Amino acid sequence: MKKLEILIHRSLHDETFDLLQDMGVLQITSRQDFKNEDLPEEFHSEDLERNINEVRYCLDFINKYRTEKQPFLESFFPTPIPIKKSEFLEKVFNHNQIYKKCQSIEEQLNTIRASMNRLNAQLEFLNRIESLPIALEDIGSTRYVKSYLLEINETQYPLLQDRLEKIGKELSLQKFSGKERKCFAFLIIYQDLIEPVENILAEESISILSLPQAFEGTPKEAIQSVKKKIQNFEKQRANVEKEAVSLLKHESELKITLDYYASELERRNSEAHIFKTHDVCLITGWAIEETIPAIEERMKSIGKEWVISQRDPDPGEDVPIALENGPWSRNFDVLTNLYGLPNYTEIDPTPFVAIFFFAYFGICLGDAVYGLIVALIGFLAPNFIQMPDSSKRFFRMLAWGGIASMIFGALTGSWMGDTFDYLPSFLGFITTLKNKLMIINPINNPLPMIIVSIAIGIIQVLVGLLIAFFKEWKRKNYLDAIYDKLSWFLFILSIVIYIVAMAMIPSIKTFGLWFVIATALFLVGTQGRSKKNIILRIFSGLYSLYGITSYLGDVLSYSRLFALGLTTTIIAMLGRTIAGLFGSSPYFGWIIWIVIFVGFTVFNILMSGLGAFVHSARLNYVEFFTKFYENGGKPFQPLQYKTKYVKFTEE
Repeated sequence: MKKLEILIHRSLHDETFDLLQDMGVLQITSRQDFKNEDLPEEFHSEDLERNINEVRYCLDFINKYRTEKQPFLESFFPTPIPIKKSEFLEKVFNHNQIYKKCQSIEEQLNTIRASMNRLNAQLEFLNRIESLPIALEDIGSTRYVKSYLLEINETQYPLLQDRLEKIGKELSLQKFSGKERKCFAFLIIYQDLIEPVENILAEESISILSLPQAFEGTPKEAIQSVKKKIQNFEKQRANVEKEAVSLLKHESELKITLDYYASELERRNSEAHIFKTHDVCLITGWAIEETIPAIEERMKSIGKEWVISQRDPDPGEDVPIALENGPWSRNFDVLTNLYGLPNYTEIDPTPFVAIFFFAYFGICLGDAVYGLIVALIGFLAPNFIQMPDSSKRFFRMLAWGGIASMIFGALTGSWMGDTFDYLPSFLGFITTLKNKLMIINPINNPLPMIIVSIAIGIIQVLVGLLIAFFKEWKRKNYLDAIYDKLSWFLFILSIVIYIVAMAMIPSIKTFGLWFVIATALFLVGTQGRSKKNIILRIFSGLYSLYGITSYLGDVLSYSRLFALGLTTTIIAMLGRTIAGLFGSSPYFGWIIWIVIFVGFTVFNILMSGLGAFVHSARLNYVEFFTKFYENGGKPFQPLQYKTKYVKFTEE
């Protein structure tokens, strides 16, 4: 990265920003040591932010009333709208009418929805008392009498009747059947009896049913009236929703407009960072070194009243990060971005992650046929589905993981588990080829595969320590590099050499032992160097050897590679076995076999593929990055056209 400063005459302001946004190579920042003169503010973003929110509201609103369901992939990777850049920049579309229409429709629908909810609540109440033959308008108070509709238990009715007869004869009580051992009672009383009657009802805990509103006729007649009102509202809602559906014809225009407003907001926010006087503007920002000549060349086309200067970042300066890797390893920078970008002085771990993730994914998925399927999906999907570059790299990363799975599946003899051992006799040559390619059989002899997993773990831990050593050395922290990084690298390496010598090369066993002793003594002598007391220094050095348990735990974590690879094979074998059991029935057995086998295959690829990705990433993040990596970098975000739905075509 280079810090770039472009000094221009104010007359070139618009053309310069047009050029920079078109190129998309400069992240504009502000100069804290410069303050603008008292000039009128030119760059307001509130209107654009409001417009963006309004257009997003319109898109979200009309999307709810889409009649045709979008394809599944369309929700993840929407098909871009092709448009020429010149047409995009000159696009004039007034979204205000659409916005007001959406608001109006939503208000109408909310009103209709509230009315229907109220009517449905009334309908629910009326359904409870549907069997009553009384006129609902008779329930209530008049000048001389008051009527009640009661809901009581069957066992309570005789007691209520008895108590009411004792307080007077100026009342009428009628019983009607109800549901679930309950009944209804219609009570009419003289006004003078209101207080004692209501006291009795309260004492007996008898519910007085209140009408949600005034009704006419019997409950059945009221139900028909409410249902008609609901039907009318449903018709109104359908008509209003048709209006909402009709707005879908403006969807493309709204999407283009949203991208235009977003790009314009991006530009205004960048313009707000520049330093300006009455005569000149100073544009400051970050650019990748290789793009600077192209900026200078393009600036020549707009005039001569400009000058460009560049410099290296100052120590401690907040520099944005843009990862640049080779054609193969750049597919794996998804993993680095997922964890967090390195700071500017840090080492980019992507090339190392690419190698290890490739191997780990292959071991975890560990099946030649599954790997072929994943590789085909990963390589072909970006060619048939429009998607961002980051998504394309993710698919290609999975594709390379599929290739690794093909390799490790062939070496371990897993071709859809053991399915290829049961091929018809005329395909026996495929089984023969499979057996010839197999080097390790983890089902019958798992120990070699466990050793391979542990060995790979040791290699990655050692590589992590070696990277940490070179990083500290580059920073001129020579003592820390040797005492804290190289010492542990050599100590772990010596233990590995000694174990290998004991198992395979007895002639170097003595050398391996002395190597372990020498590196251990070196650790004891250096790890306590911060202590002033010689005794504390020695004990601190001895205690530091306990740190080997941490490295041992890291290495043992790699045994999960073997476990996951074995799981993939066993699930495939289980699917083949179950398919064979249920598919042995006559006539339709072969259909059952295909359904079960394909179902298990899809399930196995999805679950084992997910496990391979998660655990391969975890081993890199937890066991590898912790040895040397420092994240905290901010991504390089140059001024450009910020588009989500639009794809520029050739002019």
